[in-house]
Amino acid sequence: MSVPGYFNLGKLAVLGTLKIEGAEESWDEYHPDGTNLWSENAPISIQHHPYNRSDVRECIRCRRTFLHYTEYGGYYLDERIRELNPTFIV
Repeated sequence: MSVPGYFNLGKLAVLGTLKIEGAEESWDEYHPDGTNLWSENAPISIQHHPYNRSDVRECIRCRRTFLHYTEYGGYYLDERIRELNPTFIV
């Protein structure tokens, strides 16, 4: 989901990244069961977009973990975030 304007990303500590330095860029998504990027049950495949471009962050208050990346559109930047639910990792 897009990060709401009122949300303070500074409250999320960066734990690490899923980006691989020097790796060839891949924009392919992984949706074998007909999901899409916005589906709540979309798989999390770190080899595929957008997770291959994500940082792993943790809320400093509640300790929930999130995947965060920036979508670079033609005329805009869109900060996006998804709670990391291990159930969906493939």
